[in-house]
Amino acid sequence: MRAGRPESRGQRRAATDEKDAAVSLPEDLPTHSEDGVDLTLIRWMLAMTPAERLQTLQRTVRSILRLRRGNAGN
Repeated sequence: MRAGRPESRGQRRAATDEKDAAVSLPEDLPTHSEDGVDLTLIRWMLAMTPAERLQTLQRTVRSILRLRRGNAGN
């Protein structure tokens, strides 16, 4: 469930925060567009409030910066 796009038997769910609060998605929704865009990520982000999206993106940026600092010595 950490990836934000957990799947369970019979339905797909998209986590909306670290506590894995989930939004149930109908099974018949496509997971990817014809040109390869991952629609589950779009649905996951749109299931959040603007404040939750901002918080998620800020965490992602902090993680990337930590990784860059860790790799700078290599």
